[in-house]
Amino acid sequence: MSQSKSYHFNSLPSDLHRQQIFYWLQRVSSVTAWRRILGYYEAWATATENSVREADENGWNDQTSLPQAEYALVLKCLAHCEEGVNRLAKGDKRVFRFDANGEFAMAQRMIFHWAEMLSRIELGENVIKENTPLWAEFCEALTSAGQAWQECAQHILEPHYLDEPGLTYYGPWLEAELKTMSFPSELESVPDPIDNTFVRTNEYTPCTGIWEPVDLPKPPFLSLLTRAPKPQPPFKIVGAMNYLHGGSKAPQIKIQTEDGSFPCDTTWRLLWRDDRYKDGSLPEEESHYTFTQPEAIRAPRPAVWVAKETIWAETGTVAQAAGKWLVESDLNASVILQKGEKLPLHQGREVRWVLADN
Repeated sequence: MSQSKSYHFNSLPSDLHRQQIFYWLQRVSSVTAWRRILGYYEAWATATENSVREADENGWNDQTSLPQAEYALVLKCLAHCEEGVNRLAKGDKRVFRFDANGEFAMAQRMIFHWAEMLSRIELGENVIKENTPLWAEFCEALTSAGQAWQECAQHILEPHYLDEPGLTYYGPWLEAELKTMSFPSELESVPDPIDNTFVRTNEYTPCTGIWEPVDLPKPPFLSLLTRAPKPQPPFKIVGAMNYLHGGSKAPQIKIQTEDGSFPCDTTWRLLWRDDRYKDGSLPEEESHYTFTQPEAIRAPRPAVWVAKETIWAETGTVAQAAGKWLVESDLNASVILQKGEKLPLHQGREVRWVLADN
């Protein structure tokens, strides 16, 4: 980000919010968090196995929506999740990336697939075969696993499209979300390194860790030929910290202004290098980590009605009809809109909304 251009920020993190965001990013990237997720994933696999076994006992193998082949795919993705946790426990952070090392990216495929399936069933596009045993138990286990997954994954796992802005940005959603989280009564100060490491948008990030966007002038051309001195503090903060991945290109930052939000290039400053678990030890603070997901699970709705027409709309477009709109990937999230009102962001992100009823 160049200092020659002026940005009118609606808000920036306070000192307290910076402390909370730093602690939170450490928590959701911890092996403690991902072991917990693995437990929910295993419970979902068990629910799938129970359904498959009961269908087999009753001779319904061709009459169930959860056949053996589907269970095999769940087990395959569960194995990726387990391998990801095992490698993370040894200090390998590459499991968070979206590449050949990305065990969690491969593990989430079946969760995302079935989350979309549930949304289509909710809307009436798909129906569940009559001889699908323990369907409610399957849905509850899937929803729990999905919610536990999203609490951590949405701000830690490298996105599919690597040109996306940083996954975490400061705005009303993050402010509200921080209020729902549990934090120690006394939070440690955010690190303020003496020997600073910087990386600019589209440069390769030298290490995995927590980075913070700062406003630094673009170095002059001659600095590429000579050894220019490093920028010195104080540094102007221009957004929220992000958990960035070593070996991947540093992303843009999403800036929220009075007129909306937009991505722009920035300079990232390394606050904390994630070297956890390389020595085989678990930080003591992880024994105190608490999480907010999953929420109480509601019973799934009957999947036998058929919608006459499905109406979809992206965040930022206007609602084509008045009624209740659901987030395609999170049916627990909904808004009531009048025709012509704009579809909002969900948890600070652009999503696709589906009209449930009008």
